[in-house]
Parts: sequence; C-alpha cells; structure tokens
Amino acid sequence: MKSGAGRPTLYTPDVIQKINEYLKNAVPENMAIPTVEGIALTLGISRDTLYEWAKVHKEFSDTIGRMKMMQKEALIKTGLFGGKEVNATIAALLLRVNHDMVEKTALDVTSGGEPLVIVKDASNFKSVADKGLE
Repeated sequence: MKSGAGRPTLYTPDVIQKINEYLKNAVPENMAIPTVEGIALTLGISRDTLYEWAKVHKEFSDTIGRMKMMQKEALIKTGLFGGKEVNATIAALLLRVNHDMVEKTALDVTSGGEPLVIVKDASNFKSVADKGLE
C-alpha cells in the first residue's frame, strides 16, 4: 500500500495480528506491560510512524486504544494489589502521562476568609497594622 509520496508504507494486513500477539504476551505476569514503544519495536517502526498509522487506519487506532486500556488496567491492578515488584513512582508517572490521571490539590489563598490584596508597588502600601498607628 502506498502513501501519497515517498517510499511505500510498511503497514500490511498482518500488522494487527502482530500487535495482538504482542498484547497477549505483554502482561504483568510476564513482567511486561504493553506500551506504544513496545508495539513500535515489535513492528520495527518509529513511534511517529505508529501514530501516523493510527490517524490513517481505524482498526490500528482502535488497537492502540485497546493497548492503552490494557496498560492502564495493568498499572492500576499491580499498583494497588501488589504482586511482583512494582515501582509505584513509574506506575504513577505512566498513569499521569498516558491517561491524564493527576492528583489534585486545593490551595486556599485567602487571609481570614478574605482575598489577598496584590500590590504592584509595595513602597506606597501601608499594612493594616500601620494604618492603626496613624
């Protein structure tokens, strides 16, 4: 199959079969978790090519989506329930980067329930304490 210009694409009908075989073996029990990089290495292509194929071939895009779901599930299961040695920092990083799972914190930037006053030039600003001395 040829793309518009340049050399012919390496994308063939057996690509999905190769990815499915990779996904079958890339499981935590085998000390592996499926990754985009693992698929690219298995197929002998770059990550950029992999993402280009995902834009052009719906079945390929769906398979990449399935891989990300498998990765997320494996990281959650192994991170929460233990099993073999899991690096929690790496699991958290992958969940943040690949799956938009981030910790959220709230920061109260008020003073006694009132918003803080932001002053550009503090030289002419008198504090509440200073005002009481006048």
